[in-house]
Amino acid sequence: MKKIIWLIAFSLIINTAVHAQTVYDDNYEENPNYVQGLKYLETSQYTSAINEFKKAIRVNPKDASALVGLSNAYNLRAEYYNNTVKAVNNAISDIKSAIFYSKYYKPDDINAISPQSVAQMEKILNTMESSSKADISLSGRAKTAKASRTKGEFAAAGYDYYKLADDIKYKSEANIALGDIYKILNRPDKSVQFYRNALAVDTSNTDVHLKLARTYEELNDYNSALKEYSYALSSSSEKEDILYSLEKIWQKKVDEAPKDAEAHANLGVVYQKEKRYAEAMAEYQKAEAINPSNINTKINIGTLYQEQKKYDMALNTYNSILKMQPQNINVLTYKAECLKELKRNEEAVSVYKTVLSLEPKNTAVKAELFELLKNTMPAEEVLAFLYKNVQNSPMNADAYYEFAYELHKSGKIDDAITYYNQTIKLDDTKTDAYINLSQAYRQKKNYNQAYSTIKGAMDKFPENALVKKQYDIVAKDYEANNYNTASNSFQSGDYKTAIAEYMKINPPTAESLLGIAASYQSMADNTNAITYYKKAMELDKNNAEIPYYIASLYSAQEDFENANQYITAALTKNPSSTQAKELAKYINSKRNEVILNEGVKLYEANKFNEAISAFGTVLKSETDNGSVYYYRALCYDAVKDYKKAIDDYKSAIKYSPDMTIAYYSIAVDYDALENYGSAKENYKKYINLTKEDNDYKTYAQTRINEIK
Repeated sequence: MKKIIWLIAFSLIINTAVHAQTVYDDNYEENPNYVQGLKYLETSQYTSAINEFKKAIRVNPKDASALVGLSNAYNLRAEYYNNTVKAVNNAISDIKSAIFYSKYYKPDDINAISPQSVAQMEKILNTMESSSKADISLSGRAKTAKASRTKGEFAAAGYDYYKLADDIKYKSEANIALGDIYKILNRPDKSVQFYRNALAVDTSNTDVHLKLARTYEELNDYNSALKEYSYALSSSSEKEDILYSLEKIWQKKVDEAPKDAEAHANLGVVYQKEKRYAEAMAEYQKAEAINPSNINTKINIGTLYQEQKKYDMALNTYNSILKMQPQNINVLTYKAECLKELKRNEEAVSVYKTVLSLEPKNTAVKAELFELLKNTMPAEEVLAFLYKNVQNSPMNADAYYEFAYELHKSGKIDDAITYYNQTIKLDDTKTDAYINLSQAYRQKKNYNQAYSTIKGAMDKFPENALVKKQYDIVAKDYEANNYNTASNSFQSGDYKTAIAEYMKINPPTAESLLGIAASYQSMADNTNAITYYKKAMELDKNNAEIPYYIASLYSAQEDFENANQYITAALTKNPSSTQAKELAKYINSKRNEVILNEGVKLYEANKFNEAISAFGTVLKSETDNGSVYYYRALCYDAVKDYKKAIDDYKSAIKYSPDMTIAYYSIAVDYDALENYGSAKENYKKYINLTKEDNDYKTYAQTRINEIK
C-alpha cells in the first residue's frame, strides 16, 4: 500500500507547513498503534498520538512512518504549547524530542526524514532557546538533561546529552546516560556504542561494564557479555546477580554444545564462586572426561578442594599437575598455601623459594615466605633473607621497609636509619617509615633530624593520628634542646625556635622583626608574616624590599587590592626595581581579571549598568582589550544605548580584528537606529569575513536584500 510521510515546520510564531515524501511498501501491514496514532493526530490529541507512535516504534524501531508520525506529533504539540498555552519550556522539550527521534534514534538505514527538515527543526529550537534565554551552557544543558530524564522525557534528555557527549568534563556522564536512554527506548544496539564510549573515558567503571554486559546479553552476544561480566565480577557489589547471569550463559552454552569442555569448566567455576561445590565438581569432572589433557580443569579441581579445606586432596591434585608442569607458578603457590595450612612450614618454605627462583619479583610470595621464615629461622638469617630481597628488588619500597624494621628491632639503629630513608625516597607516602625513622633519630639523640623527619610527615599527613602522636613526642624533645642562635635555627628549618629566639630581642629591631616574618612565611603562615613585615616596615621606612614582600604575600592570598597598595609603595621607594615592576604588572592583571569576571556575572544577572561600570574600570588600565569593549557593548545593547554600543563594538574590532561578530552587532544596532545604509554596509562586512554558514549570516543576507 502507499504511505505518505510528512513533516511539519514552524517558526517561533508557529505556522504549519507540510514537506511531503512518499514511501511505497506493497507488503506492509500497518501497525495498529501507528493507525491509532494517526487518528489521534487528525483530532489534535497530540499526547495520545505520541504515546501510540512510541508503541509502534517499540514494536519496530525501523518503522519509518511511525518515526515521522512521532516527530510530527511532537512538533504539533510544541506548536500548541508555544502559541496556545504559552508554555515555552514544554515546547522546547518537544522540539528536542522531535529532533532526537528524527536525527539520532532512527536506524542508520532509514532515511524517513530529510536532513533539511531536521535542520529546520534545529533552527526553530535555537531561536526558541535564545528568545526564552534558556541556559545552553554545558552546565546548563547537563542540569536540563537530568531534569528531563527525571520527568521521563527521555528523548528530550537524549538531545541534550548528545550535546555533552564529546566534552571532556561531561563525556562519561553523557555517554552513560545515552546508553541508559537507548535501553529504555528499546534500542540496545545503540546502548552498546555509548557504554563503550564511556568506558573509553574510564575503563575501570564497574557499573558501566555491568550495564554493557547486560546489554550484550540482551542482544544475544554472549561472548562479549561474558567478557564484561567477568570484569565486573571482581569489584561489583552485585556479585550474586552477575554469577546468576554467568550461570545462565554458560548453562546455555553447555545445553547447545554438551561436548564443549570449556563450557563445562566455566560453568563449574561459576558454581564454585556460588559455593555450590558438588555441582562445581560435577562440571569439572565432565570437562575433564571430555578433555583429559586440560591442565586448567585440574587446577580448578585443586582449588575447589582447597577452598573446602580438603588440603590433602588438593595437594594430591597439585602434585599430579606438577609431574607434567613442574614449573607452574600458580600450582606451586597453591601447593605452598596448602602446606602452610597443614603446618608443614619447612615444606611450604621450600616450595615458596622454588616460586621465587622462577619469579624473583613476586611480592605476594615474598610476604608469605617472610612470615613463615620469622617463625622458623634465627633473627640473623631473617635479616640475611631480607637483605637479599632488597638486592633483588632495588626499587621495592616495601622490601626496604621490612629490612629497616627488622634492623631497628635488632638494635642496628644506624643501618635502620639508612634503609628507612631509602624507603621514603622510593615511596614518600609510607607514614610508618617516617614515624620509625624519627624514633630511630630520637634514640640516637639526634633531635634535629627527628623533628625534621616527623615535621615533614605532619605536613604531608596532617590528619594521621599516629604521625601526630609521634610529632608531639619528638617536638617536646626538640623544643627542650638548646639551640645556639635564631639564625642557625632558621637555617636548619626550625622556624618555631627561630621565632622564639628572635622574640627575645628586646627592644625589637627591623632585622629581628624581618626574621620573625621570614620564619612565619617559611611556615606558610602568611597572616602572621604580613603582621611582622608591617612592624618591620614601621622601623625601616625607606626599605623598598619590605613592601614588596608584603605585596607578594597579599598577592598569594589573592587580596589584590592590598597587594596593589604595597607594590605601589615599593615602586615609590625604588622606581627602578625590575621585580617590583613585574609584580605590579601581575597584580594589575589579576585585579582586572577579578573585576572582569564580576562584570560578566553582573551582565548575566541582567545588572547591566553595574556591569558597564565594572568593564569601564578594567578599560582604564587596559585600553586595548577588545573583549572588554565587546562585553560593554553587549550591556549598552541591553539598555538600548545603541550609539555607545556601536562605539564599543568598533573599539572591539580595532583591538581584536578577528572579532567579526562585532560587525553583525553594529549592523543590528544601526538597524535599530534606522541608519539602514550603515547597517547594510556592516552586514556585508560580516558576511564577507564569515566563511561558515550560520543563522547570523542568513539573517544578515536577508536584511541586505530587504534594505533598499
